[in-house]
Amino acid sequence: MNPLMEDYSLEEHRKDLARELTDIHLQQLALNNKTYRPNLFTYTMQRLGQWLIVRGEKMVKRYEAPSNNTKSSKRKFAH
Repeated sequence: MNPLMEDYSLEEHRKDLARELTDIHLQQLALNNKTYRPNLFTYTMQRLGQWLIVRGEKMVKRYEAPSNNTKSSKRKFAH
């Protein structure tokens, strides 16, 4: 193979690697600088989920069966 061709191919390979490294660096910068801003649907779903969790916790406290320490009733009722 021609020595000039080898030098040319090595130089092209180095340039390709340098381009790939700059692309990777730019991608990392873009990902690090991206801020999370939820849209209206995401915001609404998050609020709904939080409300359901709070509501469910209140219902558990309200309707859970009483403990075994009760002496007056033999049956366990929800309220």
